Amino acid sequence: MLAAQTAKFLLVDPPRREQRLFPRLAHGDAAVLKAQRWLQATEPELSRLERLRRFRRATGMTTSEYAQRLRVSRTCELLQCGGLFGAQAACQAGYTDPGAFRKVFAKVVRLTPSEYRQRFNAFDTRASTRS
Repeated sequence: MLAAQTAKFLLVDPPRREQRLFPRLAHGDAAVLKAQRWLQATEPELSRLERLRRFRRATGMTTSEYAQRLRVSRTCELLQCGGLFGAQAACQAGYTDPGAFRKVFAKVVRLTPSEYRQRFNAFDTRASTRS
């Protein structure tokens, strides 16, 4: 009996291994909670891999590519109408690394953020007179 209690006492589980079966829902982030509830509702129907495959089949891109394009789209709006420069718009769209942002932006839009702003900025009257 003493040996069993000592073994239990000394047992150390590796990190990231918990007895909790369900993810935490009381974290206060409404957007994440909405996604968690949707995943719980659809989980029995599809496996994670099948959801990813179907998403790619339907949209033509992976979930991370889709998220990047959403962020780039938001940044484009901010560059056009927000009166912001590249790094400011990137920060508001959720990017933390300006270098990574410029690479993704140039890959998706095929212009640098400054070129895009010069071409499409609604507040720059010179941009609208260029052809």
